[in-house]
Amino acid sequence: MFSFSTKTTKNIYYAKSTLNRIIIHQRWNSTHVPYIAVHKPVMLQQVLDYMSPRPGGIYCDLTFGDGGYTKALLDSTDCKVYAVDQDPTAYEKALQMADMDAYRGRLFPLLGRFGQIDKLLRDNHHDNIPFLDGMVMDIGVSSAQLETASRGFSYKLDGPLDMRMFSRGKGVEPKIEQENELLSRSISAYEVVNYYSREQIADIIYQYGGDRLSRKIASAIVTARQKSPFSTTAELAAVIQKACPQPRWQRGDDDMVRNSAARTFQAIRIYVNDELGELKSALRTSEYLLKPKGRLVAVTFHSLEDKIVKTFMHHCAGRRSAKSAAVNQFSIKRQVNRQRRKYGDAAAMELEDNQSEEELGEPSFTLCTKGVIQASKDEMEDNARSRSAKLRAAERTTAAPLEPFGPSE
Repeated sequence: MFSFSTKTTKNIYYAKSTLNRIIIHQRWNSTHVPYIAVHKPVMLQQVLDYMSPRPGGIYCDLTFGDGGYTKALLDSTDCKVYAVDQDPTAYEKALQMADMDAYRGRLFPLLGRFGQIDKLLRDNHHDNIPFLDGMVMDIGVSSAQLETASRGFSYKLDGPLDMRMFSRGKGVEPKIEQENELLSRSISAYEVVNYYSREQIADIIYQYGGDRLSRKIASAIVTARQKSPFSTTAELAAVIQKACPQPRWQRGDDDMVRNSAARTFQAIRIYVNDELGELKSALRTSEYLLKPKGRLVAVTFHSLEDKIVKTFMHHCAGRRSAKSAAVNQFSIKRQVNRQRRKYGDAAAMELEDNQSEEELGEPSFTLCTKGVIQASKDEMEDNARSRSAKLRAAERTTAAPLEPFGPSE
């Protein structure tokens, strides 16, 4: 029996990792798209593995972006993909891809918010639900949006305060009819920063950004806007950084200054686009759209997003109810132990019974992942955005929907 030295084992590992990266790179570049793809798909191979596309299958990419997942699905087998995106520039890219010979008749772009996927599909004459063999979503802002100054997403680039994913930028006229419907019922970052109260701004920054200095930042914003309203991202970032300067910090080989504006910009973006609400709505709808054995794959980049996905999948898999997920389990155990010490086992058992899990019913999903899946070290080095990425996957059963976030509208 052969045995390998530690050095040989490491060499084999790096050879396999390099080969996987080459395969993914070749798959992504096997057919050139007719536009510049800025956004690099995160954990592409893992997404394909868990989606497990098959010939004749019908899939939905709920966040098309630059088309990384959609293209990989179409290249992997003879299937069809519905590509959804609320960003009009991403929708136009999807239309260009759909017009390519390799994808014509197999790719169907849809402009709209992914939380309204049920309505979008019904409006496109798909009343025979469920009919999807898989759904994939990559939650959050894309690289293309961050790197376009006129969209107002980045604190590093000076642009108008907008941050709406369904806007081409403040002051830019819509080119597609559906854009007006999305824009008519929205507010931009400009309204939030210049018209919301100190308490409202502080709550947004704390709830969606997790910044403990939220009240100090909110006070600085309100004080600054009394002199003149904010109009650009650079103005807002400068006020926040001045109010709460951050020290240098180390991440890997990078030595950088953490900008205080990062969490505030993230929080305002999540609020303006109702990203968590859209995510809940999309997950809720997946129970109705997916056929038995259909796969749901979600890639998140923020702890709040991952918690929502985890809560949904664990509830639907019969692991833990959405109600109990909102309760601090450590506090419950501590209460039970105190009750046992003070009043004995009978009182402790009574308290445990009161806190017992609700009956969840037959699982509507089975988990495909044992815990969360993260990007490999090689991918993190190659694509910095993948450092915070978390993937979870589940497979639809034949059971009725459990509706942890309420019924689908």
